[in-house]
Parts: sequence; structure tokens; C-alpha cells
Amino acid sequence: MTPPAPETPRLKIAVVGAGLGGLSAAWLLGRGHEVTLYERQARPGFTAASVTAPGSDERIDVPLRVFYPGYYPTLTRLYAALGVPSEPVSYAASFMGEDARLYFRYRNLRWGSRSIGVPAPQDLLLGPRARRIVAGLLRFHREMVPALARGDLAGRSIGEVVCGYPPEFVDGFLLPAICTVCTCSYEAARAFPAQVVVDYMARGLTRESVRRALQGADGVERLLRGGIPRLRCPAPIAGVRRQGRGVVLQLADGGEEHHDHVVMAAQANHARALLRDASDAEAAMLEGFRYQPVTVLTHTDPALMPARRRDWSPVNLRIAPGHAAPESTIWVNAVQPALRGREDVFQTVHPQRQPREGSLVGQARFERPVLDAGSLRALDALQRLHAEPDRRVWFCGSYAQAGIPLLESAVRSAHDVAERFGQGLG
Repeated sequence: MTPPAPETPRLKIAVVGAGLGGLSAAWLLGRGHEVTLYERQARPGFTAASVTAPGSDERIDVPLRVFYPGYYPTLTRLYAALGVPSEPVSYAASFMGEDARLYFRYRNLRWGSRSIGVPAPQDLLLGPRARRIVAGLLRFHREMVPALARGDLAGRSIGEVVCGYPPEFVDGFLLPAICTVCTCSYEAARAFPAQVVVDYMARGLTRESVRRALQGADGVERLLRGGIPRLRCPAPIAGVRRQGRGVVLQLADGGEEHHDHVVMAAQANHARALLRDASDAEAAMLEGFRYQPVTVLTHTDPALMPARRRDWSPVNLRIAPGHAAPESTIWVNAVQPALRGREDVFQTVHPQRQPREGSLVGQARFERPVLDAGSLRALDALQRLHAEPDRRVWFCGSYAQAGIPLLESAVRSAHDVAERFGQGLG
């Protein structure tokens, strides 16, 4: 008779940071270990900036969060395990110039879980610029998807591989779209690894419906918190250091708490500041990730939308000279069905103009990781560090996985850490 396998010992694990990566890591690890989640803000960072819609009790995510299963497989599995209901939404987009008049638009044709983004015939009548964008987009798919499969894009930036494409497509569509998806500047978009951009587009973006959690980030957070018995919030951490075969968390109030392991779920630059005894390799890895500031305004001013209401799309990009990034304004009512028929509310990222006085519902500032050749090298270093024997300090977050730093990479990094303790999604 085969003896039973020995039980995995329960470990005392600290998770620092309650963004989606930290919440996911704490929920996963808490199924088999004694976990405490520490968050410096008064509520978990995942929903700390959320606001209430005017004239409603409906909550609005800040920033607005959507996903599509092809590029978010780990997030999709987590939502299934939690029982998070989701719904398909349109994320069609319009592109306008400084005069707020459209020069390109695509719409979503949806049936069931399928979706395809296409310009309607009347959109092609916007002029030759629109037709050149379509021609460039068709060429891009025709050339880049096979190039990705052959491995020809490795080590090359998206700016390099589209050299020679029509500027109407590159500057008027591709780079603004990358900036909007990745919440970054034009400069950062040009430096994006080409294989990451093409992989994102090839994973079903043009065939699958974009989805949102039915109850938004607040609903996801509630379900995750239900499996995290020890959430300390607010509980700012002043420093983390190793001691013997464990780690010590120094709290901002002067107290100390001891754990067997710590998962640093703060962004890389914050983790670097907290880790007081970082090795040279850890310091170099964390410093290899750069961040850019992002401002998000939630407001009710339609002046930041296309000039004609019939041109409004769920997502509306304004490309104007003299700005480091496109202004992206989401028509929240079109993406959050519970708000349809209510007062129009908008969310603007990288605002080039200020909403009118009295229309501001909320203002938030974030830092977003920049994806470039340096961050790819840092990711390789992170994997080597996590493979070290007897490691006690672990790292997770949207920066800590290959691909665009989105909800998927945050959850996948949490899953990969939890899996090392026998608590992955399975």
C-alpha cells in the first residue's frame, strides 16, 4: 500500500500591495497557507480610484477595465474560479484631429462571443486618409502575423518594422492605438517590441468580443477579499529585509512582523525602495523597469468627444500636434450598459484639455510600466531570480510577465508565484 504523500507545510506569507496582482496572489496562496495582505491605502489599490457615476449608485472603474479571453487566458480562468460574471461590450473606436472631426473609425460587428472590427462603408467616405489606414492595416496583418510565426520580429521594435508603411497608418492609427491600449507615450509606443504588439493583435482581438466584469472591479475585489482572511488596510510598509530563514516587514508605525516569505506585489520601483537588503541582481532587475505617469479624468463634459454626437464611439482618440500621447476619451455609458439612458459620463486618459469647470467627477494619477528592450532583459533576470533555491522574496505585478502590462500579466505573475507553493489555478 502506497503511503499518503506528505502534506505541504503551511507557511506564513506576506503579500505587499493590493492591486489585482496582490489580491490574486493572496487569494491563491491563502488556500493552503497563512497569508496576510498589506495595503498602504485606505482601500485595496485595485479599486482605490473608482468613482460613483453622477445621479446613480453605479460604480465606475478608474481606469476602465475590459478584457478579451484570447489575450487574457489566466484572468479568464481566475474569473471562472471566482464565479465572476462578465458581459460582451463594444470597444469600437474613432480617430479625430485637433478640430474634433473624424478622419477614421471602425465599428464592432458582434454575434454571441464573436466580434469583428470593421470600418463601415460610410466610414471609408471620410476620405483618402481613412482608405490609406485600411490599406496599411491589411498590409500589416498580411506581413506581420507570418513574420511573428517565423520569429522574424525578435529583437525589433514596432517602430522599426513599420518603417516604410504609410504615415497615415503608422502615425494616424497604429501608434495612437498602441498608446491607448498600453497607456503610454508615442515615444514608448515606437520602442515597443514588435513581437508583443503583433502577438496582441493575433490572439483574437479582431474576432472576439471585448468583455467587462458585470459588477466591475468592485465585484471582482469583493470575491477575492472573501478568500483573504487577513487584509490589513491601511498598513503602509516602511521596509522589507531578510532575517535567517524568513523575512521581516517593518511597518510605518515602527512595528515589525515576521513571515516565512514575502510576495512584493507593488510596482517595481516601489518594491526596489522597500527591499532594504536587495542583492545587486535584485536591484538591477527592479531598476530595469521604467514607469511613465498617467492622468485619468472622469467627467461629464462632451466637449472632449467628437464634435458631432453621431460620430461618438465607445473609445475616441484625439491626435493633435505638440502632445506626447493621444488623448483617449471613453464614453462610459456605451461600455457600461447599466448607465445607458443616464447622464453621459466620460473617462479621459492623457488629457490634452481640461473638462469644463464643475464637470469633473474624479481625477487619478498612476504610473504605468514601460515595455522596451530593457524591460525584456529585466524579465529574464526576474525568472532567473525566482528559480534560485531557498528564495524568500518574490515579485509579482503587471510588469512581471512577458507581454503588454495589463490585468492578464498581473494575474499570471501572481499565479506563477502561487504555483511555486502548490497553489496555482490548476
